[in-house]
Formats: sequence, C-alpha cells, structure tokens
Amino acid sequence: MKKSIVFLFLFTVSTLVLGQQDKIDNLIYRGENLFKIQNYEDAKKSLEEAVKLGANEPYVNYMLGVSYLKMPSATEQLKASAIFEKIENANAISELPKEVNYYMAQAFHKNLQLEKASKYYDKYMKSLSASDSKLRAEVELEMMKSENAKRLLSQQKDINIQRMAPPINTEFTEYNPVVSADQSVMAFTSLRPDQRTGQSSEEIYITFKKSGDWGQPNKIAINTSENVGTAGISPDGQQMLVFIGSADKGNLFMMKKESEGWSQPAVLEGLNSRDLESTASITPDSKKIYFASNRPGGFGGMDIWVATKQANGTWGDIENLGKEVNSKYDEDAPFIHPDMKTLYFTSNGNKSMGGRDIFKTNLIGGNWTSPENMGYPINTPLNDNYFTLSADGSKGYFSSDRPGGYGGQDIYFFDMPEKYSNIPLTMLKGKITAGEDEQPVPTKIKLIDNENNTKVDYVYDPDPNTGNYLIILPPGKNYDLIIESEGYLPYTLNINVPNQTYFYELYQKINLKLIKQFDVVVGQEVSVNNAFYDTEQNGTYSPRQANEAMLVQSDSLDVYDMMDAIIAAEDTAAFNYLMDLMYSVNPIDDVDFTVNEDAMEIASRTYYYDESDTTTLESRVVEGETIYSLPTMYVTEEAEKQKKEKAQKPKATYDKSLLEPVYKIYFGVGEAEFEEKYKAQLQEIYDKIQEHEELGIQISGYASAEGDPDFNRKLSNKRAIEVVNFFNYKGVVRRRIIAKGYGSTRADTQNAAENRRVEVQIVDLNKVDR
Repeated sequence: MKKSIVFLFLFTVSTLVLGQQDKIDNLIYRGENLFKIQNYEDAKKSLEEAVKLGANEPYVNYMLGVSYLKMPSATEQLKASAIFEKIENANAISELPKEVNYYMAQAFHKNLQLEKASKYYDKYMKSLSASDSKLRAEVELEMMKSENAKRLLSQQKDINIQRMAPPINTEFTEYNPVVSADQSVMAFTSLRPDQRTGQSSEEIYITFKKSGDWGQPNKIAINTSENVGTAGISPDGQQMLVFIGSADKGNLFMMKKESEGWSQPAVLEGLNSRDLESTASITPDSKKIYFASNRPGGFGGMDIWVATKQANGTWGDIENLGKEVNSKYDEDAPFIHPDMKTLYFTSNGNKSMGGRDIFKTNLIGGNWTSPENMGYPINTPLNDNYFTLSADGSKGYFSSDRPGGYGGQDIYFFDMPEKYSNIPLTMLKGKITAGEDEQPVPTKIKLIDNENNTKVDYVYDPDPNTGNYLIILPPGKNYDLIIESEGYLPYTLNINVPNQTYFYELYQKINLKLIKQFDVVVGQEVSVNNAFYDTEQNGTYSPRQANEAMLVQSDSLDVYDMMDAIIAAEDTAAFNYLMDLMYSVNPIDDVDFTVNEDAMEIASRTYYYDESDTTTLESRVVEGETIYSLPTMYVTEEAEKQKKEKAQKPKATYDKSLLEPVYKIYFGVGEAEFEEKYKAQLQEIYDKIQEHEELGIQISGYASAEGDPDFNRKLSNKRAIEVVNFFNYKGVVRRRIIAKGYGSTRADTQNAAENRRVEVQIVDLNKVDR
C-alpha cells in the first residue's frame, strides 16, 4: 500500500514537471516564431513568461534582451541590460549569433555602462567583414555616441532635472512643450487614447500659470481628423505654430489667440512643401520662422531651415541652415531664442550621446557656430528633445523618455546654472487701459528702431481681454512705441534701452483718458508709469531682487555689437551668464506701482486737439508705410521734468486779486446763447490772462433740478460751451480752460435764475485741480 502511494506521488510530481516544461517549451516556441517575424511586442510577452517559469537558456535570454531593446518605451529598453548580464555571466556569448555583441553594447550604452558598451561594440565591429560597409558605418556611429556619452558623463553639469508633476504629465505620452516668454502659457502635445474609439491620437493641450502653479490642461479643439501637435509659440503666447499630419507627411499652420480660445489653423503660405514639416519656432519680430523639414535640397533626413516673411505676408527666401548645423542624420525641433542669435535643436547625429540629443548653436557674423551638445544630465543615451529656453536663459523645458517618468515621454524642466545661461535682454511687460475705471481697450502697437528707422515688431498687439503686452528688446537701442488705441488718436512713447550686460526688466502701465469740456471731446491724456527691475541695482526696487537677480561674470561685458569680437577672442563666458529674473518676477497685474515712486518713471501728457502747434498728427515713413501719430512723449525726460516741477513752488508773477472775482453769465429760459452785454465782461477776463501764461479760465456749468434731468444737463452744457467758444475764438487754447460741470448737484431751489448761469473765474493752472 505504501509503495502505491509513493508511486502515485512521484507520478503526480513528474506529470506536473512535464506539464510545466511543456508550457515553457510552448512559450519559447511561440516567442521564437514571433521573434523571427519581428513581432517583438508579443515575443517579449511569451519569453518573459517562459523566463519567469524557469527558462534560462542563452538563446531565450538573447531573444528576450533583443525584444526589450525593440520596445518603444525606454523603461522596457533598459530591462535588456540585466538580461544580457545573465548571458555575460554564463559565458554563453559564443553560443549565440554574432549580433549579440551589438545588442549587448546597445543595452549597456543605454544604461550608461559605457565601458562594457565599448567592449562589445568593438567585438562586433571586428566580426564584420570589410564588405559590410553600411553596417560598419552604423556601428561606428553608435561607437562615437558611446564615446560622446563617456566624455559628457565625465563633464556632468550641476543641473537638477525635475519632472513636471500631474496634471501636466500623465500615464500617457506628453512632449514638445512650448512656453511663452513670461512663462504664463504652456502648450504641449499628448498622445492619448480617444475616449470614443480607444485609438491613440496626438492632440494639443494648453495650460496657464496662476499663483506660481500650472493649471489643469485643456485640449484645444481643432477641426481635423489627422494628428495635431505643438510646433512653436510666439514669445507673448498670442500665436501658436502647430503641426497637422502624420509621421511621414504633414505641414505647419498658425493659430492666433482670440477672446474666446484660439482661431482655427491657417496655412503658412509659401512655407510648406509636399514633404514633412514637423516643428518650428518664430522669432520675436515675427519675421523669421525656423523649421524642420525633409524636403529636397537638404543634407539628409530632417534638416533645419529658415523662412523669411515677405511684404505681402507670405513666407519665402527659404534657406537651409547649412552643413555646420545639418548633417546626413536628423535635425529637428528648432527653438530660436528671443535673442535671435541662439538656436537649440534636436539631433540623432554623431555628436549625440545616443538617441536624440539637444544641441545649441550661435549666429555670429552671419554664420552658425559648430553645435554644442547640451551635456549630461540634460541629454542621456535615450531620447531627449523638444527643448525651449526662457528669454532670460534661466529655465529650460524639454521632453524625454528617460526612466522615472509617468509613462511614455514626459515633460521636464530645470533651472539653468549661471555659467550655462544666455546673453542679456530687456523685457518690457506692459498693460494698456482706458478711462477712469482703467479697462482694457482694443490696441495695436508698432515698434520703430530709431537707429535705422525700421519697424522691428518686437511686440505683439495687447491681449484684448487684459490689455497686457510683452516686448523683448536687445540692449543699447532706442525705440519709438507707436500705439493705436480704439477711440483715441495714435500716440508715441519713446523707450531707451540701456547697453547693459545684465538682465533688465521694465513694467509699464499706460492709461488713457478722454478730455471732455461739457460733453465735447477736446483732447486725451496719456499717463505712463514705468517700474524698473534692474539686476545690478541689488534691492533698489524690491527685496525680491536679492533672490531673483543673477549677476553676470565680471569679464562678460559686451553683447550684440561685440559678439564677433567675443567669439574671436574665444570668450565663451560671454555667451554663458544668467539672467534669472524674467520668470520669477510678478506678472504685470501683481506689480504695485505705488511703491517707491521715487524709483519709478511717472509721467503724463495731455494732448488738446485744437492746439495745432503741439497736437497735429505727425507723419513718418517706415519701410514704405506712412505712420501718423501725436508728437512723441519722451517718458524718461518728461518724468524727470514733471518730478522737478512738482518739487518746485513757482513764484506767482500776477496780482493774486485776479483770482478772487467770480463772473456770472445768465441765460434766458430755454436759451443757450448769452446776451450781448456779457461780452464786455468776458473780454475783460481775456485781457487779464493775456500777460500771464500760468493763468487760465475755469468755467462752471449749472442745471436745474426740475424737469427732465437729461434735457437740463444738455442745455447747461450748451450754455457753458458758448462761453468756452468765446475764449477759443479769441485764441485761448483748451489747455488753459478748466471745465467743471455740476449739473443739478448744486441747483438753487429758491432762485431759478441761478440754475441758468455759467460761472467764470481766473485760476492758476499750476494749482487748480483739473
């Protein structure tokens, strides 16, 4: 009986073992067949299960390791190194196809085991015959990348790469972040399954920063069934370049921000071809677009090209950036920095660490410098791409499939250390409002470089909902800002940008008011408040400066006009200092313009439309366009002048008794014309102010509280206007007339005649409240 039990037990175990082995064999058989037809995804699943159940044959591990390497996910690819280490430790390499050396090198390369990678690249190269020229070239390229990785790893930069947290990154793929210059807007591409069909497609999401945090991304609805993706964004976040198409054919389009979302994509006339245009970046002056395309005439694969905006609004004069930037490999994802001299792009060429890397080149003397790899840890042997940098050079954004992400590619950012930062710029953040309640007003802006009288357009029209605008300017320049606001005559503000060697920030608040004299618009007031944030002032304006300002290197002195000399002298530090202010300062709405007024430029100017000597619209021709504007307001000089006038107390040159009389002009019931007898009285007033420029006339209108209020007010204003006209016809300009309309607020209920009067009084213009 005992023997029967033992026999039954052994038979059961043997059956289970045989059954397990059969399952393993079946999994291996299925995995091998899938591997042979290059269905690596399903092969991986079968082989993984076989290994988990105990399979450990060298060829099984080889197939699994190769399958891991063929996966699109970097996380999966990195699993290959542990599998190939098992083969290495078992001394089983000789039992496998010679390609095992190449795949082992690839696995160790991706995992930064670079000495091992070199060893196996070399072994594989030696196994190839001289006739395998194409394969040898491929291996040589990977060997160069491995050596690049060794060098860059030994020169690791002190940069802390941070993954953006949800809701930006998700379990899906997020990539190609594009960020506005003031870091208030970010758009990116995401590959997510459609909730209706379940199929994955590329779509654009946009998010806005509020109180220092990015908000919930929202999908931008675009009427197309094709994939759509971010391609670039203008510095002010008002225009977005987008890609529409497929992996091998697609074009670039432009979308513009509207009051309710975004416009539908408009084709970029003259820029696109029948081939692939994938990514792009527009300069701050809107005159050039750098883009990637595989069109004919390049050096191979994707190349970086530049298109120039033509006078008719189309794009032309398309040029390849040349062999210094482009190679026979793929160059993609260009980002032109707002300095318009620094270009970042992605390449999988022989200067990368492996996969796609981010590179930087500078435009010097009309030529692009040899691209520089951004180094580790920005770049890795995996795919690091779609780089964008803040205008002050302080913060970089990019996407990567490096391990540790939420899924697929993720978006990362980092604070750029001072020695790797960019050249200085001036950034002007402004806001234009109108009226007593300071509401946004539809506005268009032109910017003129006074050195060569050209329209440079380093500005975009203010946001119609907020009135906010952004201008990015190089140092050492003088500009005229010509502003056309709806309901107002165009006016010009002069801006002088110092030739600084540091980041310089200016907040500008402009408010417009119509000047009325009894319902008649007679002029407009332009008030400007400039608040400066200068990184070399060290706290002059705000305690925030100590934490925000990164000072330049003492030997990095000059910028644009001296760039050629700097390069010739190999003064690379001049390219690499930081301006860490732009993204950390408050947005325009948070700036307190009442703090430390002594350190600000505060000026206002009133333009009266009847004064032909000071308010006639002046014309200037810029690039063939005739532009009209009120006389230029030199804000810096005007602010200084008004500050001095405020501090001084001018001595009166007139007899103060002139200010005492109040002259009353009475009108008949329902009448708006005064009687002849009052003309002598008004002439007397006119004669008295002629000798004293500082004297003016205050005219006050009154109305009855009885009857229709609107009728009474209008009648009262007509009477006051009659008195104003008397002095106007005599040559008294509007700026010397102060209009006070009291309506029925001071009506006399006892004497009706008093409600039909206009009062006239001589006043000191330097002391009267306008």
